[in-house]
Amino acid sequence: MENYRAQLDELDNEIVALILKRMSVCEEIGHYKKAHNIPMMQPHRVQFVKEKAARLAEAAQLNPQFIEAIYTLIIQEACELQTKIIDP
Repeated sequence: MENYRAQLDELDNEIVALILKRMSVCEEIGHYKKAHNIPMMQPHRVQFVKEKAARLAEAAQLNPQFIEAIYTLIIQEACELQTKIIDP
């Protein structure tokens, strides 16, 4: 059982590291949007990202609604970060 838990711990570390990388890119995007007077919210992009994630999940035989829910939270956090940058 410890081996499995160690594997899960390592995967959790990787997941958090990837989310951190994604948020760093989102921060850069926030600065770009501010510099170029681009609105923070880009609904078409949000929808595209969620749909793409759902398709990837389905292809990997994961529950698409589950993955879409995760992306909803990730995008929500990214939007909050960008809002703080664009409109402090």
